[in-house]
Amino acid sequence: MSEPIKGKNPKAYDVLNSNRIARSFWTLNDEMRPVYNVTFVREIDATSMGNLRTTVQKTTGIKPSYTTLVVKAAAIALKEFPTANRAILGLSFFKRLVQFNSIDITVAVERNVPGAEAVVLADTIYNIPTKSLEDITKELHELTEADFDSNPRWRLFYSLLSRLPVFITKWLIRLPRYFPGMWTKHRGCACFVNSPAKYGIDFIVADMLWPLTVSFGWIKERPLVVNGELTVRKTMPLIIIFDRRIMAGAPAARFFNRLAEILENAEKELVSH
Repeated sequence: MSEPIKGKNPKAYDVLNSNRIARSFWTLNDEMRPVYNVTFVREIDATSMGNLRTTVQKTTGIKPSYTTLVVKAAAIALKEFPTANRAILGLSFFKRLVQFNSIDITVAVERNVPGAEAVVLADTIYNIPTKSLEDITKELHELTEADFDSNPRWRLFYSLLSRLPVFITKWLIRLPRYFPGMWTKHRGCACFVNSPAKYGIDFIVADMLWPLTVSFGWIKERPLVVNGELTVRKTMPLIIIFDRRIMAGAPAARFFNRLAEILENAEKELVSH
């Protein structure tokens, strides 16, 4: 028979103290409404995307990231399917369907905030149809290098999280979902792009604040059937999460299929726009 452990029994758990930054940021999670969301997932051939990245680098010296290509492709698809560029905004009994007239896409940029590991900065790239792949790549790089001095949105967001009482911060963070003008200023338009690919994740299915989220997973070699033959190609898991109050399944499928088509034919589609 084993001997009992002498001394005080170890605690079964510890209660952690969350600082005001973490508690304030939780407010954004409160806005997510999984009951409204539907997810489509598809694995696409990334060969053309890889070829385009190499070609652009040889021509301009700038190698566009996969995020750049997805952002540009999403902008093209949104222009062709403007019904995907909408949001439902307003107070509980005064909600309105809002059509965005510009194509501005918000992207996730991770920030290292001590004591608040879950904080992510979402910043917007504006007027994407007017910008080249090189322009978008440069803007994305600037966002990843942004600090308080160079990025007003990050400075404002961090100030809200860190300097005000939590209950006031929560109230202010929620305001954009009630007022279209504040939404376009602080959250862009309908579409949000993010990716867990750099962490080696194949794909992510998660509820987001935006009515349309385009995400992609780890681009790597996988078995693929091409023209009836089994081969190995670089493929990319492509995901959209959409608000089914705004888009029903059929129009969302058409949008998704067009997005996949643009990316699988990136050398033609992304250069011609």
